[in-house]
Amino acid sequence: MGIYKRLLNYIKPHRWRLVAAIIASQGYAITTALVSATLYLIINGLQNKTEVVINNIPHLPFLMNIRFPAYWIPVIIVSVFALRSFFEYISHYQMASVGIRAIRKVRDDLYRHLVHQSSDFFSRGRTGDFLSRIMNDVGSIQGAITDVVSDLTKQPFVILYNIPMVFIFGGYYALIALAVFPLVVIPIVILGRTLRKTTKRMQERAADITAFIGETLAGIQIVKAFNRESDEISKFEKINKSVFDYFKKTIKVTIVQRPLVEVMGAVGAALAIWFSLQHLSLDRFTAFVGALFLFYEPLKKLSKVNSTIQQSIAAGARIFEILDTVPSVQDCPDAYSFQEPVQEITYENVSFSYEKGDEVLDRVQFAVKRGEVLALVGASGSGKTTLVNLLPRFYDPDLGTIKINGKDIRGFTLRSLRGLIGIVSQDTILFNGSVAENIAYGKPEASSEEIRKAACAAYADHFIEELPEKYHTQLGERGLKLSGGQRQRIAIARALLKDPPVLILDEATSHLDTQSEREVQGALENLMEGRTVFVIAHRLSTIQKADRIVVLDRGRIIQSGTNDGLLQEGGAYKKLHDLQFNL
Repeated sequence: MGIYKRLLNYIKPHRWRLVAAIIASQGYAITTALVSATLYLIINGLQNKTEVVINNIPHLPFLMNIRFPAYWIPVIIVSVFALRSFFEYISHYQMASVGIRAIRKVRDDLYRHLVHQSSDFFSRGRTGDFLSRIMNDVGSIQGAITDVVSDLTKQPFVILYNIPMVFIFGGYYALIALAVFPLVVIPIVILGRTLRKTTKRMQERAADITAFIGETLAGIQIVKAFNRESDEISKFEKINKSVFDYFKKTIKVTIVQRPLVEVMGAVGAALAIWFSLQHLSLDRFTAFVGALFLFYEPLKKLSKVNSTIQQSIAAGARIFEILDTVPSVQDCPDAYSFQEPVQEITYENVSFSYEKGDEVLDRVQFAVKRGEVLALVGASGSGKTTLVNLLPRFYDPDLGTIKINGKDIRGFTLRSLRGLIGIVSQDTILFNGSVAENIAYGKPEASSEEIRKAACAAYADHFIEELPEKYHTQLGERGLKLSGGQRQRIAIARALLKDPPVLILDEATSHLDTQSEREVQGALENLMEGRTVFVIAHRLSTIQKADRIVVLDRGRIIQSGTNDGLLQEGGAYKKLHDLQFNL
């Protein structure tokens, strides 16, 4: 229940709406209890024709010998049900308002926490699972905050206020019906535990569906290219069937509670009715039976409350699993904003591994001066991308430090550190927005002229002008409306517009044809002037003019120097060079 209590914390900011709902619930409970009294008046009036005569409730002497005209009966009935409906509306409206506000806050908090998680968190999980938690799991707890709180603040009072009515009209026969009441709790508790376990498994499998669909659709061209449609459909049907099986179990447990409570309540009511049948007048008997049914109706709703709570606990556990995850990379308590010009970047004995015992970088050490272009080369898996990913603190090194101007970058705020760095990666990421919005992603306040200049410098302006709406053209999901080379030039324009003092170019020209590569390479050379640049490239022709080339092999620096110097030195770099140029 600790999980459910945490969920209820989200309604605290809306306590005044909750108070209004509780007050309205009191009115609803009182008027509901009066329904049995209206039944008594109807039958009494039917018996006496012209007036209502209350003279058959001996255990309440103050209700004896009360008389009033029968024409008041319709007025009383309409008044009771009108007030009951009014209070029910106010109660439902206020609780629904509290619930949707609380759910919005849960979803906001979950998304905010996800976005601030470190890169290693996302490498351990699946995008589809995160989506499922934000959408499905948060949706699952909505009923627990709205319906449950509404019923918990309403139905107990309906029971409480109806108990006197049961005794008023039934006398000591009410004790027979109420004796069954404690027994109703037993199946509710037992079934609730089973429901929580089953629901958790069902939600986990539902997350598998979301993840599977996302992965399949992302690689749909590969699926089609290898004729794997039938296999993917079979996999989906298998996962979907497991969700269906758990859903059936959940439905069985949920549905059985209400009839079970009804049967147990009916047993108690039947016993009470049997013993009272011979001793109560028609009007009292009718009111007594009505009061009993009004008494057990809230019990059925409360049994549903338990089911909803158990389901919400399962969903809440998955939500709080993320909310309780502390980012591995975050600002230190005394972090400060770095505002100095970047003079030097140094890696001092840096080691890093994604998995313990499998080092990707091993005691890497070098320094890069301001305005220097450092090229990183090596075979795939040698640690080049990992090396540059440590600079903006996508990850923190296991050992060693990275410094800017002699200061450990972990002492800077992440915002100021990443504000120094522009990145163009080999995996071009564009968002579902306009061309202008994607170029200005790192500088949202940029003017149209600045966006256009950046596009021209990246040699993107000419194809942008040919788009249907030019810079206002919507690119669609991941920018798939553009070719690979066009997406790459948009990404380069984005980095150009940010105008950072440090650049990371990770295969920045990998998707360009020869002509486009020459054009963009010229733009990048202009951009590199006066900046500190890290360049990763498999094609050595793009880095021959670098001030220094560092050769990595299995996470270690094995060579360092200029292009000409390394060729004279021989070794790994010359082998790569000769292999690419067919020498």
